Amino acid sequence: MKFRSKLMLSYVLLVVLITAVFYLFFELSLQKTFVEESRAGLMNQAALVDLLVEKEGQLSQPLAVKIGSAVKARVTLIAADGRVVGDSDISREHVDELQNHLDRPEVQAALKDGSGSAVRSSVTLRRDMLYVAHSVDASGASGVVRLALPLDNLARATRSMHSLLGIVALLTVVAAVMLSYLLSNVTSRPLREIAAAAGRIGRGELGVSIPVTTHDEVGELAGVLNDMSGRIDGQMKRLSREKQRLDTILRGMGEGVMVASSDGVISLVNPAFGPLFGIQGNIEGNSLIEISRHPDLLSAFNDLRVTGGELVREITIPPGTTLLTHWVPLRVDGDDQGVVAVFHDISDMKRVENMRRDFVANVSHELRTPVTVIKGYADTLLNGVLDADPRRSKQFVQVIQQHTERLSVLINDILTLSRLESKETALDQEVIDSWSAVATACMLVGEHADLKNITLVNEIHPEVHHVMADHGRLEQVVVNLLENAVKYTPEGGTVRVSSEDQGEFIRFAVSDTGIGISSGDMSRIFERFYRVDQARSREQGGTGLGLAIVKHIVQLHGGEVSVSSEPGRGSVFSFTLRKAPHAPKM
Repeated sequence: MKFRSKLMLSYVLLVVLITAVFYLFFELSLQKTFVEESRAGLMNQAALVDLLVEKEGQLSQPLAVKIGSAVKARVTLIAADGRVVGDSDISREHVDELQNHLDRPEVQAALKDGSGSAVRSSVTLRRDMLYVAHSVDASGASGVVRLALPLDNLARATRSMHSLLGIVALLTVVAAVMLSYLLSNVTSRPLREIAAAAGRIGRGELGVSIPVTTHDEVGELAGVLNDMSGRIDGQMKRLSREKQRLDTILRGMGEGVMVASSDGVISLVNPAFGPLFGIQGNIEGNSLIEISRHPDLLSAFNDLRVTGGELVREITIPPGTTLLTHWVPLRVDGDDQGVVAVFHDISDMKRVENMRRDFVANVSHELRTPVTVIKGYADTLLNGVLDADPRRSKQFVQVIQQHTERLSVLINDILTLSRLESKETALDQEVIDSWSAVATACMLVGEHADLKNITLVNEIHPEVHHVMADHGRLEQVVVNLLENAVKYTPEGGTVRVSSEDQGEFIRFAVSDTGIGISSGDMSRIFERFYRVDQARSREQGGTGLGLAIVKHIVQLHGGEVSVSSEPGRGSVFSFTLRKAPHAPKM
């Protein structure tokens, strides 16, 4: 039941109770007042009758009838011994048949005290009567004069008053109900407003304020709720800021973050978590075993649940992702709420570490052969061959010189590649005629090509395909590709350099009729020290760094490098450079 209904009901009950009390009070008072007034009137009439009796000098039936018609009441004349001498409501013939009235209480009181009264049922008339008796003591007439008044009239008057009081009470109750409704509505309106405001606060609405219009308890309550609303508003704003900051941090983290319950159900992940495991769609609400069946992941979760401490573990997820995971238990006020795990993708770090290991091994391997040769021939010369056999000594010195040049080329390539990878090399880009750059590169490689009877063909038109590039670096790219093509092309073959307009870029292609490259080697062809034919490359003085240098130079220019090949039919190495502004078109 609402407070307004309770308040209205209390008002109504209070009014009904007060009305009922007043109704009962008036009913009792009215009846008593009617009886007392009737008794007093009869007493006065009895005194008058006493004077008439004294005047008549005797008690008789005619006197009773005469007095009864005058006073409009039943008059009974009773002798001192209780015998009825006359009665105004009884005929003369039946007066003697009336009972002796000496035992009547009002008669006894009148004989004793001079007057008496009683309310009782009349045995003769069988009606409720009000009796008033007065003693008479005159010459020749000694006895009691009794007057009686039926209570029927009194009852009718009482009923009339009851009806009137009932109507008044009903109207009072109806008015009370209406006023109670109005008063309860007015009284409870501030409380309803407070309750509505409290409900809005409970639903999380911010900035709720209750107008304080009074200084009573309701006003104090409204003020307290306003203070509470202000504090909650401030706390909610602080929590919202903290949540937004936490969400921003989680979204900005490159590491995957996961929060899971004690039974392994994921409750929170950041955007970086899904791609680590190749998962799309909603992750939260799923269990660990549903998102990944990798045994190391489940093992790390179970080990943390057993140990209860921090756990760091490296996990490898197919096809080649390596994750460094950091697991910590999530406890709130000492209660175990689950686990928090951070996943660091260290695949690139592992790849770089492997590349560094391979690079060191390859450099060591590449340096070992020339250094060993130089050391061996130098030791031989120092052991006396230099003086004993000058002709052989000269051959040894030539070998030492060849391997020294090989070491110099290798070291220069390593330094060049190191500068390119560190992004320390500054490019002096300008508008370059690609035909002249390719022509210069063909001239530099021409001697080597002539030794193998290989034809170099420059198919680039002299007046088109101007590009933005560093002239020296562009020549280095073309020279490396031409040398690589000549190296792996049999005698009598052909190497061509061509270009193609691709809108914003120019694609250059170096094609040969060489041995070609297998599909398994093409994915690694641009790696450092990688050779398709190890024996032929070393025999012809290759360092295995030329294509890696090409790749980095082209990428520094903002272009791309690619290769296509068919074993036994040759290869095509392509790279793109940005077209020069306002360059002529084909």
